[in-house]
Amino acid sequence: MAVNHKDTKKRYIVFACRVSLFCKLVLVSAYIACPVAFADRQEVADLLSIAQDKGLFRDRYWHILMHYEKTLFGVNSNVDDPSFFIAPDGKTNPQSELEATISTLFQEDDKAAEPYVCRFYGRFMWLKQALMVDSEMYANRMCAEIDNILPVSATLVFPTYYMNNPASMFGHTLLTISTEYKNRRLAYAVNYAAQAGNTVDGLSFAVNGLFGLYKGYYSVEPYYKKIQEYGDIHHRDIWEYTLNLTPEELKWLIRHVKELNGVYTDYFFFDENCSFNLLFLIEAARPSVDLVSQFQGPFVFPLDTIKAIKSAGLIMDERFRPSKVTRIRHLIESLDDPAIDSAAEIIRGRISPMDLGVISVPHPPDQQAKILDLAAEQLQYLYVKKTIDKKTYQERFLETLRARSRLGVMSAENAKKIPIPPRPERGHDSKRISLVGGLRDGNAFCELRFRPAFTDLLDMDYIHQQGAQIEFGDARLRYFFSNHRFQLQQIDIIDIISISGRDAFFKPLSWKVDTGFHRKPIDSREGSLFYRLNTGTGLAVDYPFLGLSYAMVIGEVDFTGALKENFALGPGLICGMVKKVAPFLKSHLYGEVKWFMAGDSHTESAIAFSNNLKVSKNNHFSVELKWEHVRHWESMEASGVWHFFF
Repeated sequence: MAVNHKDTKKRYIVFACRVSLFCKLVLVSAYIACPVAFADRQEVADLLSIAQDKGLFRDRYWHILMHYEKTLFGVNSNVDDPSFFIAPDGKTNPQSELEATISTLFQEDDKAAEPYVCRFYGRFMWLKQALMVDSEMYANRMCAEIDNILPVSATLVFPTYYMNNPASMFGHTLLTISTEYKNRRLAYAVNYAAQAGNTVDGLSFAVNGLFGLYKGYYSVEPYYKKIQEYGDIHHRDIWEYTLNLTPEELKWLIRHVKELNGVYTDYFFFDENCSFNLLFLIEAARPSVDLVSQFQGPFVFPLDTIKAIKSAGLIMDERFRPSKVTRIRHLIESLDDPAIDSAAEIIRGRISPMDLGVISVPHPPDQQAKILDLAAEQLQYLYVKKTIDKKTYQERFLETLRARSRLGVMSAENAKKIPIPPRPERGHDSKRISLVGGLRDGNAFCELRFRPAFTDLLDMDYIHQQGAQIEFGDARLRYFFSNHRFQLQQIDIIDIISISGRDAFFKPLSWKVDTGFHRKPIDSREGSLFYRLNTGTGLAVDYPFLGLSYAMVIGEVDFTGALKENFALGPGLICGMVKKVAPFLKSHLYGEVKWFMAGDSHTESAIAFSNNLKVSKNNHFSVELKWEHVRHWESMEASGVWHFFF
């Protein structure tokens, strides 16, 4: 039988067409039944193309999320932990990091993408919006632990200065996020700090913090723990600034905090510190504000960041939370000496709180209430400081509360509230330039001074306890009219003084440290520039009339080629009084003597009296008088100084 090759060929063609049509129908049916699987295979390439067309790697919010900052050579992320980046060069390449992030977060496999989605939830949620992807296609990609948090409000918290801890001498800032609980103490506290360990001393912290040798981490913990740490243990009053962030904006903030969990950045005490790093969180919540770019200089102070946040319109109201020590000292000031002694006896367990009304000289009921309040506050403070054991604390504290409850509520006349100090953000700006005119031994001079930071003993704005000085980089250039000569007077590296008054319950030591280049008459009346290190410690008492009176034993070492032995070392004594005469006027009188016994042997003495008048927020005027005797040279100097803060 003859084979018709043409018919066979046709049948094969028809069969092939039917198979092809069947396969297409199967594929279409599969696509209809499961569109995500097929879409995902093209999705990453499509999303990368969209991101490229939109230039998302240049988007401001992408740079906020990645903490990118402009440099001379492009951009560089403030984050130093490699785990924060997906691309190998993500720290310096925004485009590479964006493409790697899209490829990872939007990959086909849900299970493979899951850990990255929750890890980088801020980036994932922003990219979903920026790329306008179909949310239903990624419905399984979510982070329940973040989505279940329902934020209500946020507060910027400023624990004030704590001079006895170098890490806190400029203050500190953190954020709290409140949820459904109305009590602020139950809020989440978002904090950034250096991980320095528990055994580090002040000097090593200062050195390591200056050179970025610590790693800084973000942390989240209950706010009441931070109140106990700052307000109860470290004697620091707390200011709380409520921010006007919406719940939706707060969600973006929380998502970004999640991305920073366990991630470190190199901590620098002066610039990349607690306050600077919190600005990225606020910008993540509200990217329309530009905060980070305002602080690209060598110094970032917490108060300056608060002022910037306020200028951006983010602060709604302020609230003052006094520390435990402030509350105790307020009670001490309202009592006479016998009443304070009675409170001390209760604290020591020498008399029963129930016996206040029947002791040899009984106290009136209103005074008894204050005594018991003082005893209760001090017992709590001692327990937190671990000065008394738990059993002793519980026995004395509960007995004190029982005695106090019998007296009822104090009358309004006697229950005076703690006075609220001036709000710190209303103080002058941190940098200062000064113009000086004066006479030294009859020779007229003018002087230009510049101080980058921050406050001195004559300041009336920042530290209301009036006994603190924190100065860095104070430089002074003088011009004498008699011989038309310029002269560098000093460049202070650091000058810190902490004068803390002692009372019946608190016995702090006062201290000082000053190092830098100064000028004094050594081989001529004009003086020689020398390097000095001066440090000391002592005691202070705050008298109502005299003011804060102090005395310190000091030691000083000087280095200069003008000395016979090239150095001089010896002890000394300094005594003085600091008094806020009026809300706008403050005075400082001091005298000192130094006996240099090693190296170049000689004696120095000086008496100085200064007054500072606050003309306006950023304009102060000072009058300075100083007599000094160095070797066989005596000098008298009088000057007027106009200070401008900026």
